[in-house]
Amino acid sequence: MTRKQAALHGFGWGCIGGLALVALMYLAGLVLGLRPLPQLLNEPLLSLMPGFVFGFLIDKLQHAGKVVEEFGLIVAMVVALGVLGAAASVAGLRWTSQYLPFAFAGLGWLVVAGLLLPAAGAGLLGLNDGPATPLEWAALFAIYAVMLQFGAQESPGLDPGRRRVLSAVPLGIAGFSVLALAYRLGPDWYQAVFNAPESSLRGISPALTPVQNFYVVSKNFADPSVDGQSWRLSVSGMVDRTLSLSLNELRALPATSEYVTLECVSNDVGGNLMSTGAFTGVALRDLIAMASPQAQASWVAFKARDGYAESLPLKMIQDSGEILVAYYLDGSALPMQHGYPARVLIPGLYGMKGPKWLDSIQLVNHETGGYWEQQGWDHNPVVKTTARFDVPHDGDILKLGSIELGGVAFAGTRGISKVEYAVNDTSWNEAPFEQPLSKLTWVLWRATWTPTSEGAYRLRVRATDGAGKLQDGHGSASYPSGASGYHTIQVSVSK
Repeated sequence: MTRKQAALHGFGWGCIGGLALVALMYLAGLVLGLRPLPQLLNEPLLSLMPGFVFGFLIDKLQHAGKVVEEFGLIVAMVVALGVLGAAASVAGLRWTSQYLPFAFAGLGWLVVAGLLLPAAGAGLLGLNDGPATPLEWAALFAIYAVMLQFGAQESPGLDPGRRRVLSAVPLGIAGFSVLALAYRLGPDWYQAVFNAPESSLRGISPALTPVQNFYVVSKNFADPSVDGQSWRLSVSGMVDRTLSLSLNELRALPATSEYVTLECVSNDVGGNLMSTGAFTGVALRDLIAMASPQAQASWVAFKARDGYAESLPLKMIQDSGEILVAYYLDGSALPMQHGYPARVLIPGLYGMKGPKWLDSIQLVNHETGGYWEQQGWDHNPVVKTTARFDVPHDGDILKLGSIELGGVAFAGTRGISKVEYAVNDTSWNEAPFEQPLSKLTWVLWRATWTPTSEGAYRLRVRATDGAGKLQDGHGSASYPSGASGYHTIQVSVSK
């Protein structure tokens, strides 16, 4: 066998072994809690990406972005293990030891355990995730080594029957691996790509978003699962009295309930990453007052179970009773994907400022860099005034006659004073809107439009906030301070 033939042969078996390793790695995540390498590398890689590139990808890909990234990392991992297999096969032309595949697999384990896991925050050998983690990774690479060793057994001198059996093995391993990955990742990927929040709803949004339709955005490939029975919330730092509260103790404190509209900073103009819920929790300023903050404290830093971090000025919190540590959504415990057991809720700011799966509150004397701010996003992301069409939809073909227009408008804590729509380039027409559930929520607007002829029409909508400031009509992407511009749709009218 020539060096080129050996390299191609080893690369093929390395990819087969790599595919098996990746599939078993994800299955081990389900059974043993092992964190897959692509998920671990997510944040370090994003931190290396220029903020404007990250923002562009979020604007263009939205929820599918994480799927693209995770799929790309899986492919890169399989290809890298294929290259390692090629190196082992070429080395086998010179050294014929049966342990050679294990030596190269050991090299791969050293790269992962000694370089990649520490770089991803899992510690040397992955020990930050538990004492069994190095052994779990060693077992995965041992299986990979067995695949390489099995591939090395092929020889032109084998009888046809055994050669057919050996030829079927890689197909079987590849098939099993693909099915295992589809079982583990398929539902999440499908949800991200084809079932974005509220994408299937018709008609004007309800004033209160059903919990199952409430938008979900997360930096994680796999969100944490927190045990509410053992969870405790700590309030520490520059305080005279450190607090450590169980979930029941938190719920026993005086509660505040409020209707709030939340919007993601990456929401497009006219997008669906905006929902309204009834939240219940403890006013953050009351919780901090219980801990007796010291005079030098000026900032409040939050840390979440998934490593997410944020901070707010202490004065901002003390001046607002609307900022909550929320534990109920629509009268029930927060769903896990919305931050159970507790999350920070900050009306008027984009959702990026309110960590989910909250673990600790610390009073400090300086601002601490938030996760998104470190990627270049705005440190004070005040919600921009926005309005959108829920009906009709872009591209709809409508029947000539009276046509319902409608949607929502939102301006954070500033409220809405006016909603207007325009047809083609004609003047703006005021649209009536319902009273909001609270001063912290969107309004629902409706109007009737009666076109006089068939044809194509361009519809636009805009809003004015409660202070009389008109929505910014200049179109801009969501990075770094939230998208702006008028929601515009094209419709056709026929008899």
